[in-house]
Amino acid sequence: MTAQKPVNTIAILMPGDMGHGCAESLLKNGFRVISCISGRSDRTKSLAHAADIELLATLAEVVEQADLILSILPPQFAVDMGAQIAQIMQDSKIYPDYVDCNAISPQTAQQLEDIFAPLPANFIDGGIIGFNPIKEGGKTRLYVSGPDVSSILQLNERGLVIKSVGDKIGQASAMKMVYASATKGAFSLFASVAVMAELTGLRDELFEEFAASKPDILKNMQMMVPRIPVDASRWMAEMEEISATFSSFGMTPKFHQGARELMELANKTPLASETRETLPDNLNINEVLDMYVRALKDS
Repeated sequence: MTAQKPVNTIAILMPGDMGHGCAESLLKNGFRVISCISGRSDRTKSLAHAADIELLATLAEVVEQADLILSILPPQFAVDMGAQIAQIMQDSKIYPDYVDCNAISPQTAQQLEDIFAPLPANFIDGGIIGFNPIKEGGKTRLYVSGPDVSSILQLNERGLVIKSVGDKIGQASAMKMVYASATKGAFSLFASVAVMAELTGLRDELFEEFAASKPDILKNMQMMVPRIPVDASRWMAEMEEISATFSSFGMTPKFHQGARELMELANKTPLASETRETLPDNLNINEVLDMYVRALKDS
């Protein structure tokens, strides 16, 4: 039996909020972490430097030096990144394992599998659940699936919790889709209800009733309505992937098509220009709802 190649160098593409947290957590557990941030946003560059990621000049250098590549991107960029890396592998004849960790449908995961299929490369399907590992103390879950997940399992309890859910590409993505359909779907529902309360002039009365009868719902509204705009552009694409997942199994996609519309509205508010780092902690929900209503009327 061939000895398993140890994973020492991990590439993170790209070090945004989740990616830089994964990088920092993996570095603390003794891995070398590399990336290439050429052409990325100022925020990504700032987060990469803050996490002390070793930055290389080109993606080709990243592929050459990595034992394992983790793709952690907004879902709309997952296929393009996979295609770029597959082309570099083909040109260089170097084939590190590639893990797509993005919030994509099983169909999109299979599309990525097809991109890597002509190469002697090991493609692993993945889906991250939880906050970034720095916030979660290394307990963020990365669900994985595929014929050979041995390389990514080397990271288990060493910066991330790795959970295999089967040997088929698409199973880990389905896990992420179903989970996020509940969490982000509920966030969008609560935000829609809060905006409707504002539009009908019944905000104070409804919030008073929720405080008495359903305090958890009110708490979620107050927490998430101001925060949705920060992630709305990324979550809009995620809702599209969730809708496609539901539809492919014969379930209605309309819940999450509606959720996408709410996030599109949130993305038109002034708060959409904030980041998780800059969003104020003391936002008044009444003022935030007024932003949503103004964005709706300006649409």
